[in-house]
Amino acid sequence: MRRLLKRLLAVVIVAPSLAHAACLALTSHPDGLSLAELALPADRTGFMITYVHSVTMTPVVDVYRVAADELVETEMRFVEHGPGLPTEADAGASFMRRDGMYIVTMDRHFPTIVMRVHRDQSPRLVVGTAPVDLAQWGNRALALGVVAGPCRGSGAS
Repeated sequence: MRRLLKRLLAVVIVAPSLAHAACLALTSHPDGLSLAELALPADRTGFMITYVHSVTMTPVVDVYRVAADELVETEMRFVEHGPGLPTEADAGASFMRRDGMYIVTMDRHFPTIVMRVHRDQSPRLVVGTAPVDLAQWGNRALALGVVAGPCRGSGAS
């Protein structure tokens, strides 16, 4: 399974540079307590959230980019269908199988992403080359959003 996860993480995210640096803000939900701020590399607007699906126990990679003050989900990659995973593409998107993986393209816009994380699913936020263990703050709900400009606080631990 680690080999599959490494293949999924081999996705190269190349996007145009932002006019100014963007920062991803990770907070606890629903109280909004700041947990971490992560600066996007100057030459990229993309990042990934990876996890192990709780039913199929196979890796899933969600690919996002920052567009102004919102998060845009652009792709999802997974090896096996499971609850909550797409079975068809949205209008104007694609759904394909390549190299043993399902690849679904999309253009889904979110002001904030709220997610429930659990250590058993090995949730990671990958910004640049630095994966952040999202379960380091415990099994809980987290929110991820965009802060305009450079990060104000410290990075993730």
